[in-house]
Amino acid sequence: MRSIRARFPVAAGDRGMTLVEVMVAMFVFAIIATAVLASLVQVLATNRESRAQHVAASLAASEIELAHDTADLFTLLDATRTVTVGGVPYTIARTTAWVSASGAAAACGAGGGSLRYKRVHVTVTWPNMPESALPVRADTVVNPAEHINDPAKGTVLVSIIDSVGVGVPSATVSLTATSGGATIAPVSTDSQGCAYFLQVPPGIYDVSVAKLGHTGILEATPRQRDVSVQASSSTSVSLQYDLATTLRLTFAPGTSAPRLPTGMPLSLVTTYGVRSSTLPSTTRTQDVTAHPRVNYRVLAGSVLQANGQECAAVDPTAWPAGLVGLEQLAEGAATDVAGDPGRVATADVRMGLITIPTSVTNLRATSVPGRLGDPTCSGHPVLSYGSVTAGTVIAVPYGTWTLSGTGLGVLLATPASRGQVLLPGTITLDPREVAP
Repeated sequence: MRSIRARFPVAAGDRGMTLVEVMVAMFVFAIIATAVLASLVQVLATNRESRAQHVAASLAASEIELAHDTADLFTLLDATRTVTVGGVPYTIARTTAWVSASGAAAACGAGGGSLRYKRVHVTVTWPNMPESALPVRADTVVNPAEHINDPAKGTVLVSIIDSVGVGVPSATVSLTATSGGATIAPVSTDSQGCAYFLQVPPGIYDVSVAKLGHTGILEATPRQRDVSVQASSSTSVSLQYDLATTLRLTFAPGTSAPRLPTGMPLSLVTTYGVRSSTLPSTTRTQDVTAHPRVNYRVLAGSVLQANGQECAAVDPTAWPAGLVGLEQLAEGAATDVAGDPGRVATADVRMGLITIPTSVTNLRATSVPGRLGDPTCSGHPVLSYGSVTAGTVIAVPYGTWTLSGTGLGVLLATPASRGQVLLPGTITLDPREVAP
């Protein structure tokens, strides 16, 4: 049989496309389509970015208008809020600062001179911003609607900050006249930790701050004393205040439970000074509140005396090393501790120990000048231990002490820890150890 193809030959123009030609055509089409699509995406992205820029600029302008419409500039504070437009969330951040007559802009207006106006800075951002794009920003200054300062009176600007320098809100600040002046109602700090006392009569004042659960570095209620307020001028005060940390202290560790004196003084030594307190009980482990993120050297006993002198003997680091073959070792080292706000930090506090050989009523320990390099102290308060039975071990701050009480007589009390009996009833408790 003859081939059908042979009987009916196909014309050259009717043969169609080969597979290679189809693939090449599809490839060319893909290149063209990709280029067109990329152009369309770029156009859409540019339009979207341009629209976002316009919306952000409008929001920034609206925020500036709101700032100018604020009736009380003391309520115009830093703020951040989110506004959704066309399904896109825009973040509006506003920062403010008082500008004083000196032209300085500082926290709470503490730049020197009277308050003049408020500087406002606004930035607007949104998700998926190009890396090359900058936030939309707007700046302005807002003048008060009425005079803030009285030429016959002064202004006190107070800044309350925590341990990391952030303003403490809702703290009560008091301005108390100590010489001249007048009674001023307390005010609360704003969200930036600022408090403002306007039109204050000239005089000498104390500035103090209070907030539940908070404390200062050297005292529970920090204060700035003898603040002078003069007519037609501003005075700036800054106090550090934070949520307290709890120091859980164990006294005379490594021994059986010793007897602690009633109302024993406690010293927390820092680079800022000494924070003095009195233990609330005689239990071996007690909690003491302190300012967070401050390194305290914890000492049993009072470093600062009522007569203004220091009692160095209670501090193991004050005892000279190398004298009569003694040196400061770990056993006599002072305890350093720091805690975080609202948290608990634990520490051991070493003390000297004395064994009482007989039953004593109204046992007392009185600090006296010592020997063997004892740094001594003057005016140390008398420590009271109440009534004890024979064999009782009492914990005593380092130094030289004379024991007294009904029933003690001339019997020699003996140091249960390192120390030396100088006279009947007089013992030096030494934090040092014998050098190897």
